[in-house]
Formats: sequence, C-alpha cells, structure tokens
Amino acid sequence: MNCLQYAQKSIKKASYFFTNSTQKYILGLLLSTGKKNCTAMSSDLGVPYNSIYKYFDDFEYQKDNVKNFLVNMVKLYATKENPGILVADTSQILKLYAKKIRVLCYGFNNSIKFAARGISCVTSVWTNGKIVIPLSFDFWIRKKDLKDDEKYRKKTEISKELILELKDKIPFAYVVLDGEYGNKDFLSFLHDNNLYYSIRMPKNRKVIINEQELSLKDQPLLKHKRNERYKSAKGSYKGICSNFISHKRNGKNGTKQVVFIVSNLEAFSPKEHVEAYSGRWPIEKMFRTLKQSLRLQQCQSTSTKKQRAHIFATFLAFAELEIQKNNKKKRSPEQILKIIRAQKPVKTKPQIHLWEGFIM
Repeated sequence: MNCLQYAQKSIKKASYFFTNSTQKYILGLLLSTGKKNCTAMSSDLGVPYNSIYKYFDDFEYQKDNVKNFLVNMVKLYATKENPGILVADTSQILKLYAKKIRVLCYGFNNSIKFAARGISCVTSVWTNGKIVIPLSFDFWIRKKDLKDDEKYRKKTEISKELILELKDKIPFAYVVLDGEYGNKDFLSFLHDNNLYYSIRMPKNRKVIINEQELSLKDQPLLKHKRNERYKSAKGSYKGICSNFISHKRNGKNGTKQVVFIVSNLEAFSPKEHVEAYSGRWPIEKMFRTLKQSLRLQQCQSTSTKKQRAHIFATFLAFAELEIQKNNKKKRSPEQILKIIRAQKPVKTKPQIHLWEGFIM
C-alpha cells in the first residue's frame, strides 16, 4: 500500500468520528453555490433543516475530534525530508452589519483598505508547499472593545498559545511569521522553546552587526549594490543572536523596495532565507479561498460558539479540497471545487459520508 492509499483509508476512518450533521454541514459548504446558511444548504442537499443546524450543537462535544483530525492529516503528509512549516497569521472576517456578536471589533481590513467591523482570528496553518492544512484559531478582540481589560490578549500572546499547542503534536521545520512578531518578546519565546523561525522585521529595528548598532535599513552589510537582491549578515537584536537578511524586490508602480527578515536558520544562503519566508504565502491564498469560495463570513448566528463551529467547518472543507488538489495534481482548491460542484448530485443522499464520497 503506497502513502496515498494509506492516507485515503486513514481519512475515511477519521470521518466516521464526525456526526452526520457535521458531514452534512461540510457537504453544504462544498456543494452549495448559494448562501452558506443552514436554510440554503439544507435546500441544496435535500435534507431537513434541523439535520444541518444540529451541527452547531454537535460541535461542542466533538471539537477535539475536529482538531485531532486536522492534526492527523498533517502527520499523514509530513515526511522526514519535508516536515513542513508552521505559519501563524491574523485575518478579519467582515461583519459589516452585525451588532450583537460578542467577539466583534473594529480592525484594518486589507481587502477594502480601511478599518471595518468584523471578527479577527489568529490562525495556525501547516504547509509543506504542496498541501495546506488549517489547524486551529482563536478570536482576538481590541482592548477598547472589551468590557473587562484583564481579559485582553495580544495577537502575539494568542499565537504563542497556538504554537505551544501544536509544538509536540505535529512535525514542522520552522515557524514563519509576519512583521508584527519581529520583536524581542516573541523572539525570546521562540528561542526559549528551541524553535527555528523566519520572521519579517520592521526596517527601523536597531540591531548590532560588526559591533555597529544601527537600524536595519542603515546597516552597511545589508546594503545592496547594483543588481544585488539578497544580502545577509549575522548579528544580534537586544541580546538575541540571529541572521538578518535584506531582500530587494519589486514594489508598486515600478519601484523597488527592501524588506528585512530575521531568522535563526543556519547554513542558508541569503536567497534560501527569502525562499523560507515565502512559505508564508499559502496562508494568504487559503484565506482567499475560505472567504470567496467557502463563504467564511456568511454565518448569520450571533453566538460566538456557532461562529467558531462555522469557521472550523470551513477548515475541514478546505482541507478536503487541498487533499483532492494534491491527489489530482491541480493548481488550486478552486479548480477542485469547480469539478465537485459541476458533478454534484441533485438532492444528495443524507447518509453520504464526506471523505468517502469525495476522496479520489
């Protein structure tokens, strides 16, 4: 039995840990072309409304099964040669007209380029470059939107919890994070936990290289000459020894911009350091699929628990698309989704098992 057949059988077995309502809800996310609410999905699947809605009640006692299922999927696809990487990032789920969801807050939204009302999720994702598996998340709320300041947690604190939760559960070579994490507190956390990392760092951070304490953008050894695109140097930031990399890349309107990366990965060339950080890009594409194709933002419940359940359901649906993308050698999960929806049966049988029906 090859690895692919083993993965298929293992995932089929794992799907039986989910209730029928969970399987129907995820089928609704995959098959329905309309709104992703229980009424529309039950109509598309040809099943009673209550059999879809029951997922929200079932999720409370099977959420650990959902998390473990996603973790086991990582173990099936990780290898010694390519253990993959762990990425943590924050994304906002727009809720422009919502008012009563407890975890609502204002935040800057990259898609519309201004602050808007929504739900902010700090999410952990594993990828090996071929397949992307979302693993877990937690809500982040602005301090001014909390009634009790003592309950406030920074995004970095939530990320620490997510990383520690997964540290001994899944294999990964290093952690990739954006510039929000390029500070002493988070770097110390990673060093204390013996984790390798590749992190974007703001250009004004003062570092010591060759006994010169200057901001990254002013360090002589990180300056680019002519057509040079990659430079690196060893140094320290507030007592933490690391490698500092500068990357000249194309900016907007034909301009050039220089970005900086801090990493404790050894025996990497400057270009390899940049390629290591680029492993973060799949999480951006994942959020695009979750929002545009699986309608992450369309859960209409005002309950935080039900919002959480809906998000994890989209994670499972996305993971299924990624498996098929890998198996069918397609370029994107959207291609698989198009095939699935084109072949969807009219009034799907209620007893269909999710992965049993769709893994190829």
